[in-house]
Amino acid sequence: MAVLETLLGLFIAFGYLFLFAATALENIPVLGALMPGEVIVVAAGFAAARGDLDLTIVILVACTGAFVGSTISYIIGYRGGRPVIEKIASRLGVDSGKLDAADRYFSTHGPITVFVGRYMSGVKAFIPALAGAHRMHFGKFLVFSALGIITWTFIAAYLGFYFGENWEALISIFKAVGWVIPALIALVVITILLIGRRRRATRKEPGADEG
Repeated sequence: MAVLETLLGLFIAFGYLFLFAATALENIPVLGALMPGEVIVVAAGFAAARGDLDLTIVILVACTGAFVGSTISYIIGYRGGRPVIEKIASRLGVDSGKLDAADRYFSTHGPITVFVGRYMSGVKAFIPALAGAHRMHFGKFLVFSALGIITWTFIAAYLGFYFGENWEALISIFKAVGWVIPALIALVVITILLIGRRRRATRKEPGADEG
């Protein structure tokens, strides 16, 4: 409970400014490994349940902070490439195997990795940097990054809001299964939406109904 009490104290003292700074920094490779990213938004949700913060504002501020941090991470990867990412990861003690796995997944699946990466504990801050290193189109990066940030923030904030009193059990579950289940749920939803969009686009193409 020490981490929770510390975070709640910071929310009381600095409010949404701390939430913005924390969510931004935990998405930047240099500092992301040092920030308790998996619990910050959950704790903010719990603070909202106690009346210290407003849940809607928590979600908006956390999304904005994560979006800013992810964009900075993308720029770091775009300008420095894989060598800079590897140097940062090694100095922070990040598992190189996880980084290599994320890189291979990106090479195979492309943009969807930016979305899935939001739920990859330990390398989350490096996913936008990998997108930059792979020269992913910035507009496409923004779309998939926003989708991942919004879904992740909603899940984390509402879990904290409704189950924050069971903090120890909640964190134990996160450590055991991570964000696998929420990620799969969100991925299915996004996949369905993309398939539906592609089908509608196909119907609108000239000659699509001919033959």
